[in-house]
Amino acid sequence: MISSKLKALKTVLNNSKNQSKSSAIETLFQLCAAKITKKESSFQVKNWENVIDLAVQHRITKGINQVIKSQKIGIPSTSNDQLAAINKRGTLRMLAFSAEISSICHQLNKQSISVIPLKGPIAAKQIYGDFTAKFSRDIDFLIQAEQIDGAIQYIEQQGYVCTYSYQSLSAKQKIAFQKVNNQLAFFHSTKKIKVEIHWRLFANPYLLPIPFDELIADGSQITVGKTSIPCLSAKHLLLYLCAHGAKHHWSLLYWLVEVAALVKKENFEWPSILKEAIQLGIERPLIQGMLLIEMFFGIPAPTCIMEHYEKDKIIQDIVQTSNQQVKENTQHLSTNPISNYWRNLSYKMKLKKELNYKLAYWKGFSVNDFQLIKLPDALFFCYFWFRPIFWIWRSIARQIKK
Repeated sequence: MISSKLKALKTVLNNSKNQSKSSAIETLFQLCAAKITKKESSFQVKNWENVIDLAVQHRITKGINQVIKSQKIGIPSTSNDQLAAINKRGTLRMLAFSAEISSICHQLNKQSISVIPLKGPIAAKQIYGDFTAKFSRDIDFLIQAEQIDGAIQYIEQQGYVCTYSYQSLSAKQKIAFQKVNNQLAFFHSTKKIKVEIHWRLFANPYLLPIPFDELIADGSQITVGKTSIPCLSAKHLLLYLCAHGAKHHWSLLYWLVEVAALVKKENFEWPSILKEAIQLGIERPLIQGMLLIEMFFGIPAPTCIMEHYEKDKIIQDIVQTSNQQVKENTQHLSTNPISNYWRNLSYKMKLKKELNYKLAYWKGFSVNDFQLIKLPDALFFCYFWFRPIFWIWRSIARQIKK
């Protein structure tokens, strides 16, 4: 049974639709819902250019193009050509990404470095059955923390350059970097491909603390070319997508769309899923994701999910916050960086109950400071005292640039 609070949230969303049915964001909601549910809908679009621009921002151009074709929605030829060109470029890029993933996984495995591709073409294949169903900006790999050096050496041998001066860090700085961060980014200037190496699923180690070995053991395999590539199980993929989307306020529609598509595709045992989520302390992001896809796409939340939603006022609050965030990002609203920082931190504090998770956001230093000032390991403690000064300086610098 849907709570009065959820009904109130739905009413707010419906009122927004009634006030501006032809708006670009409402059109995207309708197109995404039609894509997921396969139901016929009527569309009144005044400005397809705005719709396409937002679809690019939210990375859902291929999905909406499929709906336009299947439902034979009228669209100006110029907009149709623009959409086709965007999707062609995106498809070719995802094919290139898939080939690169296959090559890197194969070579890392030969060096006894275990790797799991995250998100991108591999997740698209799992969710939609198509490597090119969604467009990604980079390639993400998850490895074991103790294999960082070997993975970096191989990636750099292939012509990738680290975007952070990691190799110039001292031994103590490297240890600190790995503790507070979870990834390094590399860019190939010829291939124009960005690769990110992750040694944890999230920078906050308590957000989704699933050991690498468990992800491998519980996962499955996807074949890309002649290479068999490990991927997350459907269960772990769902939890990861919910944690990732929640962390970012679900501010991009494609995060919600892929969760909705995965839920529609898989016959999840929801009591079991919720039980594991509770054990991992990730039940709030999971429930938040399920409530949001009900609100936006009409996919009913499971009974056990609704029961927990009814009992947790914090979950109700973060659902409403994310609902607003989707609209704000779509409207390109901006806020003061300092107030935005505290707003985001307050939101993240609500995602999990565990004290260790909350404390992990209070760091005694920032890895960005390592590039501003080089201190010997004996003076590493001074970064604690410099951090407030550098943080204020960076905030002022960002405002000046604007």
